[in-house]
Amino acid sequence: MHRLQVGKDPECLLAQKIFEQGHYAGRTQPSNTRQGIYAAAPSGFMLASINTNDPIAMAGMLRRALDKWNAMTPFERSSSVDVEAQAKQINRPEAKYPEDGLVLRVFSRDLPRENLPKDWRGSAWNQDYAWFRRDEVLSMMPAKMAKGAQQAVPAPILNRLVRLNFVDNVRGQTPAFAEKDIVRADLTIEVVSVASGVADLVLRGSSRVEAAGRWAVAGYRDMNSPSEQKAYIDLKLFGRAKYRVETERFTSFEMVALGTRYGATQYNGRTDDAGPAPIGYALVKAGNTSAERVAPANYWNYHWR
Repeated sequence: MHRLQVGKDPECLLAQKIFEQGHYAGRTQPSNTRQGIYAAAPSGFMLASINTNDPIAMAGMLRRALDKWNAMTPFERSSSVDVEAQAKQINRPEAKYPEDGLVLRVFSRDLPRENLPKDWRGSAWNQDYAWFRRDEVLSMMPAKMAKGAQQAVPAPILNRLVRLNFVDNVRGQTPAFAEKDIVRADLTIEVVSVASGVADLVLRGSSRVEAAGRWAVAGYRDMNSPSEQKAYIDLKLFGRAKYRVETERFTSFEMVALGTRYGATQYNGRTDDAGPAPIGYALVKAGNTSAERVAPANYWNYHWR
């Protein structure tokens, strides 16, 4: 989403044209978010938009969009641009998808507690992706695949996961932590057994990030008057995985990160629920469908070239 909001290639410029006709149109002080659901014609003509998790409101938006679509002429619907020429100019991060590496789906949610809200916030969850290149995967593995062999996940790889994925995005979007915010990050991979060329692995570790500074926590209401804030996420990590030695590929990967979070950011819906409170993450090996090839939300922090 961030790329579509700020990018300069044809795809991003078309998205920005659509966004500025939608529910955020006409603002004198645009923010850096265009979050929502948009229906538009290929020409860039806005049909309808909304930012909601209410299925009834969503259905109403789609009906309005369909009514507009049906009222348009074929000329109004279509685009006159050279699609093939523009496609060559598009620079999506998905082009860097690590085909021979490891891709994880990362789910986040609040864990049970007495004072969870009774509305949608109480059952909210989110998902993201974490990418690892082949050389990064190999650097995680013990040099000798034998029972009891261990390897610490290298700091640059683990720190990226901790900073970019172990964030409080359960109810909305939130920025990544900075490298300086990492207080602790350790993860060890140990070989439990090797049979038929497949190594059973166990993962154990922990992480803690702490940030402090001035930022907004109430959406648009305090965006021009940030105040002193602090936030932290403290986690224990546990996991199991299977790794085929000959192909040097994971065949399965499951890990949970459980602990405590505190603080709020501008768009993550924690204004009245800063905590401390329990939070959890589940990391599983992704499949290879188109929907699972979406780039990580904080891909630009990967600095992959």
